[in-house]
Amino acid sequence: MGLERERKFLLRALPDLSKASSKEIIQKYLSSEPELRVRKIGEAYVITKKGTGTHTRTEEEMEISSALFVFLEGDRPPMQIQKTRYFYPLQEGKVAEIDVYKGEFEGFYSVEVEFENDKAMNAFHPPEWFGKEVTERRDITNYQMAKNGIPEDLKKVIEEYNV
Repeated sequence: MGLERERKFLLRALPDLSKASSKEIIQKYLSSEPELRVRKIGEAYVITKKGTGTHTRTEEEMEISSALFVFLEGDRPPMQIQKTRYFYPLQEGKVAEIDVYKGEFEGFYSVEVEFENDKAMNAFHPPEWFGKEVTERRDITNYQMAKNGIPEDLKKVIEEYNV
């Protein structure tokens, strides 16, 4: 079982992504406690179980077949998120994982940075093009967005950024 440490931000503006690598992602949520999701990442399929928390939580993953990915959707429409994830290099070897959302969340952008320990996470100073930090907001996780949409107070922030 791994431990995931990350900080999440809204994006003030998209940087030039022409040289960043990317993957198309479809993630479907199966349950909330524990948070259980299946993902199609490029051509790979993965099931993930995440623990509770915001900036630090447990995470377990294993590869699955495309047939199991479809089967786990069941008979109900899935709670899902579709996005393109760009891997944008930052200083000190860090990578910004920039999510450009599709479908009902078109025009919404976020960025996450993962860290090897708490000291590195707390010492991180985001670039100017990062926007409002939302790491501690449990209502802006991909699961909560798939279930409830984007919180009203953040819609106003996003509109200001997109002007």
